[in-house]
Amino acid sequence: MVLSWSMPSTVELLARVPLFSGLESEDLARLAEASRVQTFPPATSIVEMGEPGRSLYLVTEGEVAVLYPARETEFELARLGPGEFFGEMALLNDKPRSATVRSVGEVSAIVLDKTEFRAIVLERPLVALELIEALSVRIRQADEQISGLSDQAVRDALTGLMNRRAFSERLGQEVDRSRRYEGEFSLILLDLDHLKSVNDALGHDVGDEVLSWIGRILMEHTRVADVTFRIGSEEFAILCPATASKLAHALAQRLVDLVGEARPPVRHDLRVSMSAGHATCLDHANSPETLYHVADQCLLQAKRDGRNRVVAP
Repeated sequence: MVLSWSMPSTVELLARVPLFSGLESEDLARLAEASRVQTFPPATSIVEMGEPGRSLYLVTEGEVAVLYPARETEFELARLGPGEFFGEMALLNDKPRSATVRSVGEVSAIVLDKTEFRAIVLERPLVALELIEALSVRIRQADEQISGLSDQAVRDALTGLMNRRAFSERLGQEVDRSRRYEGEFSLILLDLDHLKSVNDALGHDVGDEVLSWIGRILMEHTRVADVTFRIGSEEFAILCPATASKLAHALAQRLVDLVGEARPPVRHDLRVSMSAGHATCLDHANSPETLYHVADQCLLQAKRDGRNRVVAP
């Protein structure tokens, strides 16, 4: 005997959407009548972040990627397949889309437009009451999921600091702001000296413990307005708003001194040091690439000069 798989009906698929799970079968049937099936070619932006929301989409075939666009890249927040849905908030408010959703391959979806949905709600007021209850749960779950996924996308798992993707985005924003308002901000780059020697002699687990400790020091000993990132294996960056070059130098020197004087909380008698370089926008550069280059050259000079020091432009 050959077993064949049959796709659930539109009513059954709509019943899987948490927003509709409490509705009676006749109400689901009415929603199904108002829906349509649409096919999207590969790499199609089905919804775009920032555009007005008009429809709920329920995937029947294929996969879509939920993306958060950034200046230089896109963070993939989730992938959705058959039976999963997106865009339901568009049925209830006129707020812009909070993410972009793009077809991975060819995708088929059931589409329910806002105008049709609202007509049904007006016909059957009890439907609205059921939706209000479901919506309160859905909003909380969605907020928790998106918050968690977004945090994973921009944070370094080892140190808890923001990662290089987040750094690239934020650096561009700060340069744009500085140029627009003719304000100043500084970029500090720091590099842990001789991490490879620690890894080779004591193992990568100890090296990771040291990096995690460095992350805590940078978080605890920078100002509230400063934003700290891990941008490489042993390289860190700090964006310091409204900070002139002289103050940036003092901040970097304090961190270098602190790391050099303290001892990592590891099971070995170990001392480590850091080197640092910095640059200030608009004094030394007026683009993200140039600002990073100037600070990086200062960091390299600190390495060449013997490490455990700060070099200014």
